[in-house]
Amino acid sequence: MMREEIERATAVLIGKPLWGCGRAANLATFAFGERIKTVDFFGKPTEVGEYALHVQCAWHIGRGEEVIVGSRDIYYPADYQSEDEEIPPDFDWDKHPNRRDRLLRSLFEDGARSFTVQRVEVRLAGSLRLSLSDGFYLDVFPDDSLGREHWRLFMPRTEERHFVVTGRGIET
Repeated sequence: MMREEIERATAVLIGKPLWGCGRAANLATFAFGERIKTVDFFGKPTEVGEYALHVQCAWHIGRGEEVIVGSRDIYYPADYQSEDEEIPPDFDWDKHPNRRDRLLRSLFEDGARSFTVQRVEVRLAGSLRLSLSDGFYLDVFPDDSLGREHWRLFMPRTEERHFVVTGRGIET
């Protein structure tokens, strides 16, 4: 039943462009569909997607067998290339340029590139695979057994209910 509810909720993404990924701390914010101009919390102009997918669990964007960018890339300096390198002791992923932000800017070509959602595959325990154009995919996979939120899908700047997947099931 959970799988069917997730399939219904995520079907709205099929045919929509995925055009950006931002973050709030280590939470990933994926923007889909039409670009909507608005202002952010600080009153600065910004764009949000017609739909937003906020992910608080593990995720990655891949192509074939390669992970292009993943959630844990945030914990490495922007120019980090190999696990043989030392991470500077004063590195703070939330304040200094990090690898995840750099890879996402490159993938989305600073907002000029998007990927169309071709199919949504709902997997076990609230995990998803969004198959995207050009052979790319976004995998979202809850990675703990606690009851906290793993991901949510919603329409920003509307009163529509959020669809939330937690370790204990679905909340709306």
